[in-house]
Amino acid sequence: MRNNSSSVVESSYRIYYGKLFSALFSQFGANYVSEIEDAIQNSFYKSLKRWKPNQIPGNKENWLFIVARNDVLNQIKKESRAYSESYFEETEEKEIPNEDLRLQTILFLSKSKNVSSKVKVIFILKNIFGLHIKEISESTLLSQDAIYKSINRAKIGFRQATRGVDFDLTFEQMTENEIVIVEEILYAVFNIGFDSFSEKIKSIINEDLCLEALALAKILSDKFERITTKNLLALFCFHLARIPAKVKDDKIISFFEQDKTIWNNDFIKLGFHYLEKPEKLNKYYVEALIACKHMTATKNDNEHWNEIIKLYQLLLSLSNSPIMKLNLCYCLSKSQRMEEAKELLEIVEKQLPNEHFYLSLVKADIFKDKKTLESGKIIDQVLKNMKQKIRRAYILENMSTDF
Repeated sequence: MRNNSSSVVESSYRIYYGKLFSALFSQFGANYVSEIEDAIQNSFYKSLKRWKPNQIPGNKENWLFIVARNDVLNQIKKESRAYSESYFEETEEKEIPNEDLRLQTILFLSKSKNVSSKVKVIFILKNIFGLHIKEISESTLLSQDAIYKSINRAKIGFRQATRGVDFDLTFEQMTENEIVIVEEILYAVFNIGFDSFSEKIKSIINEDLCLEALALAKILSDKFERITTKNLLALFCFHLARIPAKVKDDKIISFFEQDKTIWNNDFIKLGFHYLEKPEKLNKYYVEALIACKHMTATKNDNEHWNEIIKLYQLLLSLSNSPIMKLNLCYCLSKSQRMEEAKELLEIVEKQLPNEHFYLSLVKADIFKDKKTLESGKIIDQVLKNMKQKIRRAYILENMSTDF
C-alpha cells in the first residue's frame, strides 16, 4: 500500500512542480528561488510520509502549495531578513492561485538580459517543467555538474535582473527575442518528452510532458499570433499523431514499420491547420515539412531520401545544430551517398561527445558493411551504457538506427 502512495507522489511531482514553483515565484520573487526549490522538495518529501492509503488529500496541488509556502515563510523568518509582519500577512494566501502562471513565469524570466539563453533554458526545464538534472543532461549534452553550475548562475542573474524592478507576471511588453526564447524552451521540453531516456517509464515517450509543451505553445500562439509558434504547434501535432504507433507490446516500432492506420488523425489535421508558410523561413516550419514528408511518403527510395536531404540542408542554413547534421548524415547514408555521409560524420564527431547515443548508432550503421568489427564494438558500448530496457531490447533485436 505504501508503494501506491509513493506512486501518487511521484506522478504528482511532474504534474504540479512547475505550477507550484510559478505560484510561489509570483509571491516571493527571484530573491527566494533557492528557498522555493527547497520548500517544494520538502513538501513532496512530507507528502511521502503523510499521504497514507485512504488519506491522500482531494486537492493534492493545494496541499503541496500550502506546505511549500509555509516552508518558504519559515526559511525567510529564520534568516531574520528585514520584512515587516504585514509582508508575511500579505504573502500568506490560503490557496494556490487558480491561474496557471507557468507561461507568464517563463516569459518573465526570458526578459533577463544578464542571463544567457542556454542558462535560461536549463533553469526553466528544471523549475517550470520539473525535469531532473539527469534528464536535462541527456537532452542538452551538458554534464550534470555543468547543469548545476548553470542553475546557480541563473539564480544570481535573475536576482540581479529583478532588483529594483516592479515584479509583475503579465504578458505586457514582450519583445520578439523573448518570445523566440520561449519557443526554444517549449521545443526542447517537447523533444525530451517525445524521446525520453527515463528508466522509470516503460515507453520511450513521456506523453504528459509533450502535451504540456503543446498546451503552453497554444497559449503563446493565441496571445501573440506568431507564425513561428504556429509552425511549432504543427511540428508538435505531427509528432503526437504517431505516438499510438511508436510502441507496441512494450517494443519500439521503427517509423517505417509503424501501423499508419492507428496514427491520430485529429492531430494530423491540427498539424496541417497550424502549418503556415512564413515570409521568412524558420526552423520549425522546415522541421514540420520533414515530418510531414516522412508521414505521407509511399516509398522510402533514394528519391524520397534526396528530397529529405534537401530539406535538412535548408534547415542547417537556419540552425547550425549538430543533431540536425547527424540527421542529415543518416539520410545521406540511406540514399547511398556514403562518402558525403562519412565526411559529415567526421564533423559531427567533433561536436558531439563520443558516447552520444544517436551518434553511436548512426556511426555503427554507416560502417556496418565494411567495418563490421568496429560497428559491433560501438553497439557493445552503447548497450553497456544504456540502462533503459526498451531501448536495449530494440538494439539487441535490430542492431540498427531506424528509430
